[in-house]
Amino acid sequence: MKICMVTEFCVPYYNGGGEHRYYAMAKRLVELGHEVDMITMNIADNSYETPDGINIHHIGPRINNIPYRSAKAFIHYFFSVTKWILSHDYDVIDAQAYSPLLSATLSAKLKRTPIVGVIYDTSTTNNDQWLQSKNTASFMEKFLVKLPYDRLLTISPATMNSLVDDFNVEREDIDLLYCGVDIAKYDAVENQEEVKNSIIFIGRLAPHKHVDDLLSILPNLREDVPDVSLTVVGRGQEKEKLIELAQSNGVSDIVTFKQDLTDEELISEIKKSSILVLPSTREGFGLVLAEANCCSKPVVSYASGGTKDVVEDGYNGFLVNQRDIDVLEEKIRTLLVDDQLRTNMGLNGRSRVESLFDWNKITDEYVEILEKLINNS
Repeated sequence: MKICMVTEFCVPYYNGGGEHRYYAMAKRLVELGHEVDMITMNIADNSYETPDGINIHHIGPRINNIPYRSAKAFIHYFFSVTKWILSHDYDVIDAQAYSPLLSATLSAKLKRTPIVGVIYDTSTTNNDQWLQSKNTASFMEKFLVKLPYDRLLTISPATMNSLVDDFNVEREDIDLLYCGVDIAKYDAVENQEEVKNSIIFIGRLAPHKHVDDLLSILPNLREDVPDVSLTVVGRGQEKEKLIELAQSNGVSDIVTFKQDLTDEELISEIKKSSILVLPSTREGFGLVLAEANCCSKPVVSYASGGTKDVVEDGYNGFLVNQRDIDVLEEKIRTLLVDDQLRTNMGLNGRSRVESLFDWNKITDEYVEILEKLINNS
């Protein structure tokens, strides 16, 4: 098959969950003998590169401060994607949410090429669910999830249910395909000596990730666990606010902020940590939870969206009701002070990743979906 994947950004320039998903699958698709073109915004010095055999084309507007892009950049990219698809032939086109969906779908229909739309998560409020242009994005979401895709693909039962219940998408039009972990890649990174009582957060520093909740409980945790520490890995609009919050809470000496790590550096940080915490109120899947479990690390997460599919409460980590910071604090403390529980949950997490979230198995399922789509078109 000749496959076109349309996205805004890609790794290593932006390390979001969707970007990692596309790259991991594209790499394996190439290994299986398929040809993959990945179309992204102009985020690199070169307009074309071929890492791991993937044809990555950087087109349209130059984006200098990822992930921020202007309305003009959105419009420019819309026409760039349209022009690209209309001038190239593919067996199938796969576009991920949100801005690539409209241009890719319209162009695919004009070309009579099967189109897969990928929706990672959904929003039903304007509170803190969007990084920028909240009102416009929330309005457009209602339109974009209902475009005439040949198949709609999502990554968690929670998102599938939301598409059906909140947006009236027909369930039979949706395929469910989990995100995965490159187990061999994680195992190839040398195990690090664990830093005792260390917590790690990994993710975009956006309002809905609620790193502020984590920082707010650190003073209390410190009273019971004097050597507790927190590493925050990520970039985003909330970073300066979070640095100021750490200072005002008197915990800046035990909080470290890092960003733009290589994959190997990121894996090393996970392996050095005691637990990973994801206090996010919106997650399509929560890939970092599975990545931590792959390193045999237990997790604590708000029960939001797809996190409930990754974490089996009490088995490989703890799920906490959203914004219940008292229970969040309690579960983190429980794992930090109970070495045996922490070890057991970490091992359970590793077993869960091997059985459910192996990229090789997931890519095979993806190929089956595409082949069926092409044969029926």
